[in-house]
Amino acid sequence: MNGPIAAALSGNPALAGDYLAFRQSAEQALPAPLVVLVRQAIADVHGCADTGAGVVDEAAFDEGTRACLAYARRIPYEHTAITDGEAARVIAALGEAGFVAFSVVAALADAECRAALVDLPTLADAN
Repeated sequence: MNGPIAAALSGNPALAGDYLAFRQSAEQALPAPLVVLVRQAIADVHGCADTGAGVVDEAAFDEGTRACLAYARRIPYEHTAITDGEAARVIAALGEAGFVAFSVVAALADAECRAALVDLPTLADAN
């Protein structure tokens, strides 16, 4: 459970450990399958998804999960256009605390994809 951000922080093991612990605590506050789906949805938007993961058929998901995934897909490039109604649907599905954890998980998934796309670990080693 590392990723490019933790790799870029490898020169500072304490900071890398704190980052991973923070990410893990947010992920543990949500159902594990939802975390996987959110991370995959954001990776799909960035084009950095694992192509072996396959396309997920959302028809089998409940309305709350579909609302979460729709919201997550907007975070990378449309975050300022997310409406109060969209947020309310995620809050209805996850509760207030779950919405906060979801927001952290999605934001860090977005950051991880962006870090991978620019090869952050190599950039960090160059400095």
